[in-house]
Amino acid sequence: MEFAAILLTLLVYGAAGYIWWLFRTPIFLIAILAGHLSALASPLWRLLYGLNYSAGLNTIQAVLGQPIPFSLIVAAGWFYPLPALVVLYLYLTRWWFPGYLTGMLTYAIFLLYHLLIESLGLRNSLWSYEIAGLPLGLSRPLLTAIMSGLISYGLLYLVINTYRSSWLTMTLTVLPAALLLSLLVHGLLGAPIWATLILGGAGWALALGTICALGLLAWGVHIVTLGLARSNG
Repeated sequence: MEFAAILLTLLVYGAAGYIWWLFRTPIFLIAILAGHLSALASPLWRLLYGLNYSAGLNTIQAVLGQPIPFSLIVAAGWFYPLPALVVLYLYLTRWWFPGYLTGMLTYAIFLLYHLLIESLGLRNSLWSYEIAGLPLGLSRPLLTAIMSGLISYGLLYLVINTYRSSWLTMTLTVLPAALLLSLLVHGLLGAPIWATLILGGAGWALALGTICALGLLAWGVHIVTLGLARSNG
């Protein structure tokens, strides 16, 4: 699987170079680099959502001190950016246009993309979840896909609104975007869930946290969709 991740990354870089030459914009390459940077937050999500829910300082230091696997850094280059860049290409070639309905359909496709990645990862034992299910019949892979889809969706909004900007503006806006969006979605919007998990709350508290987190995520999707609709034209 590491070889497949490297091969796909090379293909994505090749496509980014070709599109740079075709449309005279480095936004695709910058977005891929932004994806690599998003891997820096993975130890934190491993602590908050993964195998260890202890809030002890020693545990936090141990988890955050773990090296990030090379294959994860490589795969991060396309994990979040790929669906956003595909839609940007369709936008540039006038096969896609921003609007509220098209935006919601686009997010649904992003969700399916990340669900597929989750399914492949779990099937090949690339990762696992200590707690497979959450209240309301929500599975951990589905929650992760909802969050990842929103990160890719937010990245789409940024690349569509900056691809004609100066190189400096594109770099300052897009390069840290995937990491910052990951911190926003997993860290802030998902806080009602991970805080309850870490504190070992009762079932009703976890259910309430799950409802609050889903509401915040839905609000995030709505905000991005409105932003895309307003960028039309």
